[in-house]
Amino acid sequence: MAKTQQTRSAAGRGEKEGAGKRYLWLVGLFFVAFLVITARFWYLQIMRGDEYWRASSNNIIRDMDLRAPRGNIIDRNGKVMAENRPSFDVFVLPHIFNKYDTKQTLALLQRYLHLSDQEVKNIEKRVQAKVAQVPVRRDVTRRAVAALEADKLRLPGVEVRVIPHRVYPYNQVGAHALGYMAEVSSKDLLRLSPYGYTRGDYIGRMGLERSFEEVLRGSPGIDRRVVDVRGIPQGEAETQFLIGDYRKIAPVPGRDVVTTLDAELMETIDQAVRDYPSGAVVALDPRDGSILALYSKPGINPNSWTGRLSSMEKRRVDNNPFTPMLDKSVNAYFPGSVYKIVGAAAALEEGIEEVDGEITCHGGYMLGGRRFRCWKRGGHGPLDVAGAMQHSCDVYFYSIADRLGSDVLAEYAYKFGFGEQTGISLNNESAGRVPTKEWHRTNSPHGYQHGFSLNTVLGQGNTMSTPLQVALAYGAIANGGDLYYPRIVSEIRNSEGETLFEYPPKVRRTLGLKDSTLAAIKDGLYKVVNENGGTAYALKSDDLEISGKSGTAQVHAIGTVRVANRDKAFQLRDHAWFVAYAPSKDPEIVVAVFLQHAGGGSTEAAPVAINVIKSYLENQKRAAQPLPAQPDLPPTDGDSD
Repeated sequence: MAKTQQTRSAAGRGEKEGAGKRYLWLVGLFFVAFLVITARFWYLQIMRGDEYWRASSNNIIRDMDLRAPRGNIIDRNGKVMAENRPSFDVFVLPHIFNKYDTKQTLALLQRYLHLSDQEVKNIEKRVQAKVAQVPVRRDVTRRAVAALEADKLRLPGVEVRVIPHRVYPYNQVGAHALGYMAEVSSKDLLRLSPYGYTRGDYIGRMGLERSFEEVLRGSPGIDRRVVDVRGIPQGEAETQFLIGDYRKIAPVPGRDVVTTLDAELMETIDQAVRDYPSGAVVALDPRDGSILALYSKPGINPNSWTGRLSSMEKRRVDNNPFTPMLDKSVNAYFPGSVYKIVGAAAALEEGIEEVDGEITCHGGYMLGGRRFRCWKRGGHGPLDVAGAMQHSCDVYFYSIADRLGSDVLAEYAYKFGFGEQTGISLNNESAGRVPTKEWHRTNSPHGYQHGFSLNTVLGQGNTMSTPLQVALAYGAIANGGDLYYPRIVSEIRNSEGETLFEYPPKVRRTLGLKDSTLAAIKDGLYKVVNENGGTAYALKSDDLEISGKSGTAQVHAIGTVRVANRDKAFQLRDHAWFVAYAPSKDPEIVVAVFLQHAGGGSTEAAPVAINVIKSYLENQKRAAQPLPAQPDLPPTDGDSD
């Protein structure tokens, strides 16, 4: 009996011990599970919490770029030449768009926006490429916007945004100087994406828009929105709850570029050359090198090129034989007789001729058995340097070029700034060409020949200059010898109108000519317009003294028989040049006119230059007059002393 009780007691202790062990195992199991869960929570919440928060946020929060308003381009008188206007633009967001029936959505989009089949194919192609956003159409009507918003549920991934777009109030006037805007290309993005550019952004093309892109652009902002699974933005309450104060980062507006251009003067130039199909006009202030007008014709309408360029407009420009996209104000052409200042300066400085020394023109000059003709067959008779400038006598300059040679002429050409870029940094400025002996040895079929200098001194042969170079060279004569860098921007302002940076005038070099040399050249330029026999004497004005120089640049060899310009094919007609400054004794403006294939400089280009000068000086005079005093208004009933 006792043994049985001992056995039962041992079995009870065994059961208790087994139950205790099972309890311990269970507790251990729970403890391990707790540790595993805690470790997992730690891993998810602490180690990768930020990553998963971002992933979660990306599903419900969309960051939309807010384009910064681009800075304005302003003329010297405060007139806006390029500004912004709001535009309703439609975009497709592929990361939402691709989740739904894209064919059906595109069909709807095509119907609402009247897209062509080709446009739909292009959108589809870019959607499949999974780019961040696909611009579909800009400048849609309010009616189209209302239709898209009303059918939003069937247009997932389609967004309408208000985007600032560029507008140019003066249309084609000054288009080359101002430039235009265009959407960044895939090639652009490879270079510009590190600077924050994305597909659909616009970038400056040509002119100031391009050169001052970094200044004008500003910095984009961010607009965060809470969206549902279809990408449709949710209400203000949900957005405020989830994002709060981090909802929007305001864009930083671009800076304003204040130019030295005169919009009114450029409109005057546009009217003055309305009868000529091709050419350029440069106007500047000789006292500091400020560019008043930089005009090229034919131009383009930057509003068309910045907007949705039509295929018809593109064809019109591409097929225009006068190359509207080329800025002729900084492109090089044969300068003709306006280049004679180089020979005159070289002859007087090198002692080849005295100021009052005379050379007799008999209508031609013999060199190596060849007769170089003067434009006046009967000859001009004896002329000093001023008279040679006045009459634009070719023989006088043949004679000095024969004695100076090409390299000495080139040395003085470089003093005036020919043969090198001026530093304006616009539109692929040409350096022009100043031919030297070495240049001829390398480039001429039979090497250098002494007679080349006779063509060079007339601005012919292989000599090439831009209208801007010519204007700056004459500006240096007008101001007494300082060759300035062209100054087209005077200051940069922020959106509040505060000046951030100024561009002061800068002298590039001094001509280093003797006073007597400068005086003789200026005397000759004065006589061109103001004394009988001058090539522009017919345009003499009684109330304004203007100095200038005409140039008629041949673009084709004359041959044995001289043919009138009107009887030549257009492309074979001479270029017409005229450069002038005024008032002669205290110049305020220099104007260089180049009319491509227009004929004689004194008959075609001179009237344009003088018209532009007179218009500018009259406007300046009118602007300087004090405003009339306002009459005192009678006191109202409520006024008291």
